[in-house]
Amino acid sequence: MLGGMSVLVVDDQEEARELAATILERAGATVTLADSAQAAMRAITESNFGILVSDIGMPEQDGYDLIRQVRSREALGSSPPLPAVAVTAFGSPEDRRRALAAGFQDHFVKPVDWPTLLGALERLQRPSA
Repeated sequence: MLGGMSVLVVDDQEEARELAATILERAGATVTLADSAQAAMRAITESNFGILVSDIGMPEQDGYDLIRQVRSREALGSSPPLPAVAVTAFGSPEDRRRALAAGFQDHFVKPVDWPTLLGALERLQRPSA
């Protein structure tokens, strides 16, 4: 399904990261895990990912901070646009609007419906370098 897609998963909860990695790898993705926005930005500067899957509610810098940094970096011409999906406990219509306005292409509420999320990732993926 995700045949070799390179996915960066960002979540401060280890259990959530490991579950995402297991499901995404079973779907054929190559997965890199980050436990914070800072770790995610380091990974993004070192590697080229096909898609970003990020939690919103993280300490220090949240998912909104992360996506703003990613989009700022892209605006400077430092990297091509990175498709991004928010996976979060924040599930109101306003939360969805805020995530999309911040720069995420889609928004999923925890607990995640994995078949739906995998379908969205398949539609959003860009070729990895």
